[in-house]
Amino acid sequence: MKAIYWFRNDLRLIDNPSLNLAIERADEILFVYVHNIANEKNCSWGFKKMGDHRKLFLSQGLKKLNQHLEEYGHLLNIYVDDPVKVLERLVTKHEIDIIFCESIKAFDSLKQVKLLCNKKVNVNSFFHSSLFMENQLPFRINEIPNIFTDFRKAIEVTSTKPNKPLSLPKRIFNILSILDNGMINFQIQPNNYDKSSFPITDENFMGGEKSGFIYLKDYFQSNKPSSYKVTRNELIGKNFSTKFSPWLSMGFISARQIFLYLEEYEKNITKNESTYWIFFELLWRDYFRFIMLKYENKNINKTEINSSNKSINHNDDKFKLWIEGKTDNKFINAGMKELKQTGFISNRMRQIVASYLINELSCDWRAGAAWFESQLIDYDVNSNYGNWSYISGSGSDPRGGRIFNIEKQQKTYDPNFIYQKMWN
Repeated sequence: MKAIYWFRNDLRLIDNPSLNLAIERADEILFVYVHNIANEKNCSWGFKKMGDHRKLFLSQGLKKLNQHLEEYGHLLNIYVDDPVKVLERLVTKHEIDIIFCESIKAFDSLKQVKLLCNKKVNVNSFFHSSLFMENQLPFRINEIPNIFTDFRKAIEVTSTKPNKPLSLPKRIFNILSILDNGMINFQIQPNNYDKSSFPITDENFMGGEKSGFIYLKDYFQSNKPSSYKVTRNELIGKNFSTKFSPWLSMGFISARQIFLYLEEYEKNITKNESTYWIFFELLWRDYFRFIMLKYENKNINKTEINSSNKSINHNDDKFKLWIEGKTDNKFINAGMKELKQTGFISNRMRQIVASYLINELSCDWRAGAAWFESQLIDYDVNSNYGNWSYISGSGSDPRGGRIFNIEKQQKTYDPNFIYQKMWN
């Protein structure tokens, strides 16, 4: 059987269930990644859907993925185009029987698979980006609670463990490689990431499965996990949070791999509130995925889980000042300048600048979510829109959204103005 393996947000060979399925069933495989040409165009808010920070991190990872495949006698074919058109052409050209891929439960991604199926292309997609599998949940997808705490408690009371990470089948050595000579190199001029908390030009923070796995291993060989809850809201530096999110977002590492190391750490080193909080954050990530799955037929930009009473009086001039870090608040400006210059800001700062846009400037939260999508190295459709809608009050927050007192936040997290001075 001839197959295409279509890499999407699962750019790794280890613990990739849909890839394993392809290797087990196919005799010949064409390995494909399609960079959606839509990412090179402006979104409805007037800027590129994918900025250079994320594209650089992606290009690093694709290069490493190709090198990894070469170790098994295969090559990665890379295209910049409409994924549906590319895949339809490849199916015809190489007489492909089936496409295997990760299932991404977001509106645009689901639409791609639907269009392929409408063209009579056989697609086998498998949802595996979460920590827990759908069949491990204590409820059906349409019964997923709209409040995270209810979801968390239901998971924890069952004491269900995530599946162990999968190894790569040795059969990959016996699979014939179909070649199409598709190889695009992104030409991106690296920025100066010296001040970044996630410097993607540093070899320890580059995109790719190998660097992500080395970082994961080193993290759990340090004492950082035991103090994570204490440091996680800091604003500056490489060590205050786990920093797993960029590698997770593109699938260079999996949530199950992180959990396995966390479990070993708790067993052999220490188990405390901080190690629990790492699991807690992974559970939040899962929750946003399953909520997206619950509302999979909806466009997230137009869907409200809860009705928000917040007044939206979007002002494009105010929004542009927020983007450029030129608002009346220097603390907010610092965060926005860091984001634009490096593609990364702390989780605490993300919440603060989001609250400011929504509550102080009365702008549309979807515009802010789109800017984060454009700039963030670790952009993840589920977490990004889940968090923005949560803060706006249209998501899963039972309190109707979050309003951050900006002055109090600065006094708590940047009392000596170190962060503010660093970026202004």
